[in-house]
Amino acid sequence: MRIETLFWSAVVVVSCAVLVHRYLGRRTLNKCLLKAPDAYEAARAKFISGARAASHGDEAELGMLTAIETFTETRGGNAPPAFAELSRRERRFVELVHATVTLPDPEFEGMLRRLSKVEQQMFQQLRTLSPSREPLKSRIQIMRERLEARRRAERERKLAAEVNRETHERSPRFDSMPISDILEWLKTEAPRDPDMWHKLPELNWDYEEIYDILQWVVSQPECDASTAIVILHLMNVDVTMDLASGGERRRVSPDFDPSTNAEVKLLAIIGRRSEEDSFVRHELAPDRLSIDENNAGLLAMMQSEKQRIEAEGRNVPFPLPVKLLSKPVLKTGRLPHTVFQVNDDRLDWPEAMKTAG
Repeated sequence: MRIETLFWSAVVVVSCAVLVHRYLGRRTLNKCLLKAPDAYEAARAKFISGARAASHGDEAELGMLTAIETFTETRGGNAPPAFAELSRRERRFVELVHATVTLPDPEFEGMLRRLSKVEQQMFQQLRTLSPSREPLKSRIQIMRERLEARRRAERERKLAAEVNRETHERSPRFDSMPISDILEWLKTEAPRDPDMWHKLPELNWDYEEIYDILQWVVSQPECDASTAIVILHLMNVDVTMDLASGGERRRVSPDFDPSTNAEVKLLAIIGRRSEEDSFVRHELAPDRLSIDENNAGLLAMMQSEKQRIEAEGRNVPFPLPVKLLSKPVLKTGRLPHTVFQVNDDRLDWPEAMKTAG
């Protein structure tokens, strides 16, 4: 009897220790994320003033300068926006960068497990810069050189896009549709073209309309499996799962109903169709994101997030897309055969199609 009592006492002690460890890890992460806006604004002010080299040993400032360089690059060299003006995806990027350079190793590893494979590789590379003892100024210089090379490439791409846009504006051979009109067009006038649907995830995800558009796409019986997988990789699936289960990470008000949220609906449709084996079209070659390793990493992250949610007494109200992400990627397949092209928040196509119709 004494041995049995000691055994169960040890079980209780170990369980309590595990719970305390998890609580402390989450508290450390939450405290870190709360400091991200202030760290961003401080680094932004320094960046605008021209003092762009971080002080030696200031890892948080290094991380924010990395984020600011990225935002400046994507805005064509314009001044970085205030934190409140960032999109949801940009704010999440700032928080992850700040956490990457400031969290202790155990909490950082826990954060990584919630990210996609591509995000894990990116933030692990940034993390490797943090423990180095070389002066931060030289590390920033290295990053700035890399960013400058990407910036040049981006300027060239934008210049080419501008030339193409001007050509389209002068030429009667092309027409264009804004993202706000695409859904109604798909429902009423558009051709039944799964190859064209595969291009729609390339629309700008900062526009809310994209979620309703993609809901319609993945609801169509002819939707290709590759299209659904690409959408999964481009979504913030972990955040959407937390929102669907009643979590607080993105709750906008106390009476918020997650079942009405467009992101939740999109993920739910893909999950249900996956487990019903109703994505029967497998004609298109996989996107470079959709290789077997990345699909497996995404599924593992979603399963880990589901376990975390269930451990907190909540549940994800739809099945995970296990079958869709578990099937081997087809090595054969073709590129989409379509005349439609996506240009940021617009869909372009030959004017001759409209005339012929």
